[in-house]
Amino acid sequence: MSQSLRGKIAIVTGGSRGIGRAICQGLAAEGCGVVVTSRTEVDESADRQFRRHSSGTIHKTALAIQQLGGQSLAVKCDLSYSDDIRRLVDTTLEHFGRIDILVSNAGIDCESSVPDLEVEALDQCLALNIRAPMLLCKYALPAMIEQGSGGSIFAVTSGAARGYRPGRVGYSMSKAALDRMFLSLAEEVRPHNMAVNLFSPGRVDTWMNRNGDWPGTAHIPMVLPDEVIPAAVWLAKQTAETFTGQWVERAEFGETWGGVAHRPK
Repeated sequence: MSQSLRGKIAIVTGGSRGIGRAICQGLAAEGCGVVVTSRTEVDESADRQFRRHSSGTIHKTALAIQQLGGQSLAVKCDLSYSDDIRRLVDTTLEHFGRIDILVSNAGIDCESSVPDLEVEALDQCLALNIRAPMLLCKYALPAMIEQGSGGSIFAVTSGAARGYRPGRVGYSMSKAALDRMFLSLAEEVRPHNMAVNLFSPGRVDTWMNRNGDWPGTAHIPMVLPDEVIPAAVWLAKQTAETFTGQWVERAEFGETWGGVAHRPK
């Protein structure tokens, strides 16, 4: 059976807006203490188009949780710096005393053909989409393993990892590497009863999806960020005994996965 989230502690990266904010609020509603983290404390998108789902700060997300009676902590963290990631984990342990769930949601696009790709943009994409999730696990896992109570780790991935997207070779590469990393990690931590999965939310109404050029995706219905909550909460409740080492799509939640009996291979 999946576990209750009451009293559990989660770290959610990219929690200031969009998918990350929705996941933070969904976990908190289940009784989970949430550490909301992002690299900025300033609402950079407030004056831009699509502000409804694309604006926000870690403090606004944390406050919204607290106003509904939940526990939260806002921690500024630039995931491109290893010291910031280590400090994020240390701050969480100092404040809450444990870590049960990691949600690696933060990501960055890398929109360019290969000949025109700027090296700095590629480096930023790989640092945030691959290196940061690895380091978050590296620094958090010792405490999670020592707790001996299992746990759940999942990353927000993309269909771009599994197919060609024009102008997205760098981004697709980063997500494919993320996928392989997490599927391998699932086996490494299986003896500690920790679930590790990959979650593809589909086309969600976020600033990145609205602002970027994504050829070949216009036919895919765009959903609001809150629609990812049921699937994300279900993943957070899993352990290696119930569901691990899987790549799943939000659109198939409740049909091919989630809410039905699943056993890891």
